[in-house]
Amino acid sequence: MDMVALIMETDFTTLISFLAAPLAAGAAYGGVKVGMNGMRRSIMQIERLVSRLDEKVDNHGERLAATEVETDNIKERLADAANRCSIIG
Repeated sequence: MDMVALIMETDFTTLISFLAAPLAAGAAYGGVKVGMNGMRRSIMQIERLVSRLDEKVDNHGERLAATEVETDNIKERLADAANRCSIIG
C-alpha cells in the first residue's frame, strides 16, 4: 500500500468516526420524536375517553336528580292520600 492510499484510508476512517456521534444523535432524536408522537396520540385518546365518561356521569347525575324529585313527589302524594284516608275512615 502506498503512502497516499494509507493517508486516504486514515482520513476516511477519521471522517467516519467524526460522523458517528452526529448520526447517533440524529437517530436518537428520531426515536424520541416518534415516541413523543405516539405519546401525544395516546394522550389524545385518553382525553376523548375521559370526556365521554364525564358526559356519562353528567347524564347519570341528571337522571338521578330527576328520579329524586319524582320520588319526593310520590312520597308527598302518598302522605296526602294516607291523611285523606285517615280523615275519612
